[in-house]
Amino acid sequence: MIESRSETAADIIIPVFNQYPFTRNLIESIYRHTDAPFHIYVIDNASTDETADLHKVYTRDITIIRNRENRGWCSAVNQGINLGQNPHVVFMNNDVEVSQGWLGNLIAFLDTHPRIGAVGPLDSSPNDWQCVDRVRETCVSQIPRFLTEDLHERNRILKYHFHRAGILIEGMLAFFCVALKRRTINTVGLLDENFIGGGDDDDYCRRLRKAGFVLGLSLDTYVLHHSGLTAKTVFENVQRSEMRKKNLSRLKEKHPDYF
Repeated sequence: MIESRSETAADIIIPVFNQYPFTRNLIESIYRHTDAPFHIYVIDNASTDETADLHKVYTRDITIIRNRENRGWCSAVNQGINLGQNPHVVFMNNDVEVSQGWLGNLIAFLDTHPRIGAVGPLDSSPNDWQCVDRVRETCVSQIPRFLTEDLHERNRILKYHFHRAGILIEGMLAFFCVALKRRTINTVGLLDENFIGGGDDDDYCRRLRKAGFVLGLSLDTYVLHHSGLTAKTVFENVQRSEMRKKNLSRLKEKHPDYF
């Protein structure tokens, strides 16, 4: 058990299966650019590459759990939730890279009101509705048009224009990077492990809303997201199609009022 260090501390939970270079890149960016106390929980779902040796590379503010089999993303996140005790929790894919101040920004917006249940960042992937270009076009026209692709420069520009600002959203947050209060998770519960390869974030966001929480998008936090990296590696196209059908069926079963 890791001792909680402050009211702004967070447990960062990163489920992984192979993709060692991306996992290492994410961990390095967290160490380099995080401005709030944190502890990382890497939940290794039986990787067969160099991921198995992560514990030899990183020892500071990190716990690495190695499962004997691939238990899936939701199960790995739930493992991390149960291991930690800090007042904030971040779920994160290993195909993400963060920039300066990312965690402090998410927590600052998350803590502005007790009804905010989860907060996510803007990101780079055109596959995500949280893509900065899509958000500019759909709801925040004040976001400047960038003349650079550089992660850190984009982050500095957004911080200049929207420091500690965000918006409440009516849709859902994708869980490639999302911050929640631990007491919110205690109220809503753990992730539904029946969802495989997607659907879990849709489900959890709807559960948050039913519990009386709202969702927020941080406008001063920008991350790189190499969307769908692990799923594309682990599952064939046909498998992904079948999983989408099963996940949609599960969502309709649990939340018929949304369909």
